[in-house]
Amino acid sequence: MKETTFKPSARRTLWLILLPMVGTVLCLRLYLHLVRVQHVYPGGYLVHHLFVGVLIVVPAAFILAFGTRGRVVGVLARVALGIGSGMILDEVTYLVATGGSDSDYVSGVSLGGSVALVSLATILLVGIYWVRRRD
Repeated sequence: MKETTFKPSARRTLWLILLPMVGTVLCLRLYLHLVRVQHVYPGGYLVHHLFVGVLIVVPAAFILAFGTRGRVVGVLARVALGIGSGMILDEVTYLVATGGSDSDYVSGVSLGGSVALVSLATILLVGIYWVRRRD
């Protein structure tokens, strides 16, 4: 029996990754700037949303690397890739270029880095779409 894999169009793939990625960053930033920084300490360890993003991206990438058989899994893997990528890109600058304080979360450096990295990721995604748009 022949297995069929779910392969959405390049346009659909672009939107399934891009919208959740940008939406995740917008939600994180709104939360951080409007509510306040809330750290999570499971087992006494500080868990940044970058780490949660990695835990989402890795399985999604592995699933996509082997192809998905079902439509639901294919869509969810792409959406998860967008969400996890947004979580990672949002926090990289904070962890690398700031002192790591609560106020650094909402600093111009952290926000600017987030905007820059998400913008670069968007350019990369659109570039890949542009190359693959006729597949």
